[in-house]
Amino acid sequence: MAYINVGFTYIIDYICEGILTGRFPEGERIPSVRDMAVLMQVAPNTVVHAYDKLSQRELIHTQRGVGYYITPGAFESVLAQRRKVFHEETVPQFKRDARLLGITPDELRELLEL
Repeated sequence: MAYINVGFTYIIDYICEGILTGRFPEGERIPSVRDMAVLMQVAPNTVVHAYDKLSQRELIHTQRGVGYYITPGAFESVLAQRRKVFHEETVPQFKRDARLLGITPDELRELLEL
């Protein structure tokens, strides 16, 4: 999957989604800066910036000369952050939109059946 003209936030989202889906398990190596730059079709500096942000969040770490790895505990960290955003931002916006569009609670329940 290639992303055209993306910023570092898309790379961060790609790695975080990969952590949640198991594509990037804890302790496993992630693509090199060069490989990620080719995959995402961005400059290597963009990947370096994204990897620096992920390192600051302690989701990845580097082994000098070897590569970047997913940090133990990254799954729980990403999951907690995504749940927080879901509860505090996504759901309230969803409810506002439903009210604005005149969607009834019964229609919502039907839509949300998993």
